[in-house]
Amino acid sequence: MEDVVAEARRLAEEALGRGFDHGYPHVERVRKWAWEIVRAENLSVDPLVLDLAVYLHDIGRVIGEPHAYYSAVFARGFLEDKGVGGGVVEKVVNAIEYHSFSYSKAMKVEPKSVEALVLSDADKLDALGVVGFLRVFAYNWRVGSSMGEIVKHFHEKIFRLKDLMHFNYSKAKASELTERVRRALEELLSELPEAH
Repeated sequence: MEDVVAEARRLAEEALGRGFDHGYPHVERVRKWAWEIVRAENLSVDPLVLDLAVYLHDIGRVIGEPHAYYSAVFARGFLEDKGVGGGVVEKVVNAIEYHSFSYSKAMKVEPKSVEALVLSDADKLDALGVVGFLRVFAYNWRVGSSMGEIVKHFHEKIFRLKDLMHFNYSKAKASELTERVRRALEELLSELPEAH
């Protein structure tokens, strides 16, 4: 099954490109966070499920929104075509659907595996810290958001992510990284004339 993971990685890299906000570098950072959570919490996970879910969790962004839905549809088709067992497919699909807070809330998706919880936390950790701070601007400038809309996004979403974590390691890291975001935003606003 290593070849399936390698293929999923290659597809994600090709489809998502090098964009800092939701491109392939984000996927690699999420994978790093995911395995840090597993080690810190001493979790028993299926590496196949976790790596496939990580590599495919955002691939639907090239299709549209809700990206979690399109990523899950793509993942199911891809994995079934590769002959991956049904149990693995269902766990990967569920983890992908669950990782998006807005999609899982709207569709009432419940996590069905520890891998789903790990992916959810890992994805959110990459939205925090200085990396997360830069990702917010990279994305919002690309879609034409105003500074006011960007600041609102920090308050309505980014600063609330720490409350959505499942594991103690994730909660502690999220609190630390959220403070970095808060300080960075305060510094930025103090230098902008419209903030005075």
